[in-house]
Amino acid sequence: MIWLLVLACSPAIEDSKPKEPTACHSIPSPSHTPKPKTLIEPVQKSASGLQAQQTLRNILQQNALDPSLPWAIEHAVLALGADVSLENGHNAIDWLFSEYAIRTPIGTEFGLAFPAAKGKTVVEPHPHLVLKALTDIGVPFDRTVTVEGQTHTVSDLYKGALATTWYDPSTSRASFHAINEATWTLMALSSWSNPDTTWSTPASPGDGSVCTASSLDSLADVVATALHADTRFLAKAKATNSTFTKRRQGVYKYTCGGAHLMQGVLHAHIQGIGSRMTERGLEEQVSLLLYRLPIELQQIDSAMESNPQYKIPLAVQRLKLTGHTLETLGRISTSSHPKAPAPALLKPVIEEVIKSVELLNDFSVYKHLHIAKTENHQLFLDVVGDSAHALRGLNIAYGDQAVYY
Repeated sequence: MIWLLVLACSPAIEDSKPKEPTACHSIPSPSHTPKPKTLIEPVQKSASGLQAQQTLRNILQQNALDPSLPWAIEHAVLALGADVSLENGHNAIDWLFSEYAIRTPIGTEFGLAFPAAKGKTVVEPHPHLVLKALTDIGVPFDRTVTVEGQTHTVSDLYKGALATTWYDPSTSRASFHAINEATWTLMALSSWSNPDTTWSTPASPGDGSVCTASSLDSLADVVATALHADTRFLAKAKATNSTFTKRRQGVYKYTCGGAHLMQGVLHAHIQGIGSRMTERGLEEQVSLLLYRLPIELQQIDSAMESNPQYKIPLAVQRLKLTGHTLETLGRISTSSHPKAPAPALLKPVIEEVIKSVELLNDFSVYKHLHIAKTENHQLFLDVVGDSAHALRGLNIAYGDQAVYY
């Protein structure tokens, strides 16, 4: 039962290898320039909140800027910003492209992509995670980067994502094997696309004779449909004011308990992408997120008390839950959407994030994280990733970072 609570959010490599190039490609350039939005009335920082921010920032600066750990770098960029430098002095984004990106032919041109792994090094375990991170922090699509010795712009990563993504609503066939693979893609593409964005790609690798026309609206709808279906058990629990047990069912089968799934759908909806299926989700999903948080927290806290031998993985799970919840709610709150949660609703979630950080300090997890890097690498990755999302959530709530729409 204890381990059912500890749902990983760190790398689990999925099939994100670029498809073979063919003549069947109609790939548009980015059509939308997102604008930064911050909370009109940011939550006032407390002394404990300021301390939590500084603790998380220090952890990322000390552990996530290793040039040999691209997955950690991607999370550091999300929380520390596009200008952060690595331990070797190089800019983090420039290094990611020069050392880990690859060029992929699209007709007579080249797009860019990040492989799932380079040797034994995890690079992009979730398709288009890097593009999602860059669009999320406002990196402009005309930024110049170097890949395999050639000059490109980040827009070529967007084109590469389109070239390897397709969805046919008439047959439900898709380039992705599971909805969990499409969540980062949806969020990334939504940032730089107009609602009517369409493109065409081969229906299968190496087959340029059969083209599949895809639309961002259809992609948003299929992901939104999954989010709706997989939160029905939570909606029923809320309607009857009852509790539930997490058994990897429904939304809990997704990475980070469905936080990225929700972020992708709502990010698209706020920008007018998707049909009524996407539109209907925001208000309900916010209410479900607020309903499930105290129930999940009670389960984790009770498990820590009754099973102290598992206190460290459970405390990490607590940071995962609270940090992702704050980040999700904060992102929506900045949007000015009429059904977005008010900043006041963020305050109790902030307090739980602070408590999570304090627990990890009390358990000496942060103090000994450098040891986990070699002796328990999965724990190391979990702590780095969850710390980045928690810091991103605090930064948004306190008005220190913008969300780009």
